[in-house]
Amino acid sequence: MQDLSIPRPLQKAAPSVIAPRGNVRSLHPLIQLRWIAVVGQIATILFVYYGLDIRLPLVPMAVVLACLIVFNLFSMFRWRNREEVGNNALFLALLVDVVTLTAQLYLSGGAANPFVFLYLLQVALAAVLLRSWSSWAVAAAASLGFIGLIIFPGPVTIPAHPDRGLADPYVQGLLLCFVLNGTLLVVFITRIGRILRARDAHLADLRQRAAEEEHIVR
Repeated sequence: MQDLSIPRPLQKAAPSVIAPRGNVRSLHPLIQLRWIAVVGQIATILFVYYGLDIRLPLVPMAVVLACLIVFNLFSMFRWRNREEVGNNALFLALLVDVVTLTAQLYLSGGAANPFVFLYLLQVALAAVLLRSWSSWAVAAAASLGFIGLIIFPGPVTIPAHPDRGLADPYVQGLLLCFVLNGTLLVVFITRIGRILRARDAHLADLRQRAAEEEHIVR
């Protein structure tokens, strides 16, 4: 007698449609960006201290950097085998970035520091990666940090003479901050778009295979 039972591979085909490869809700891009931030902070601190002769509080700034490095190492080992993480983990990671950025800005000129616009990078990342309430919370945290820097200017005063144009170190810092923000946003959002396109293509392929296998079963 002919066996009309459904083959085992076809019985398990449909559930695979809900398992896409690649996910934008990952800590790996944030970890990479944080390493870039660590290297950039070290280079900027050394240049300002020795090149511009602005007496920065090196020890407290080094402590903040060390905390950021420890947190990033913890994130690497905690999430290294997981491609997808929850909203709360991403939210916490971005809050840590906002807090450490606020601490470094406080120690290096407060609201007068041209790198204060790096807050916008954190807000943009939150808008892409987090749920709505979390995005607004990160935006609120960044706003509160900026307000705090205005109220408490910190131990260092950065001279600013915008009328001097590019000859002014403050204007140079603004230009560097703008270029850095734009570059990181393009790199990060381009990567997210590539992941989304690959995921959509993979889902379409899985749906087509499931439809063909269902047709064969019928």
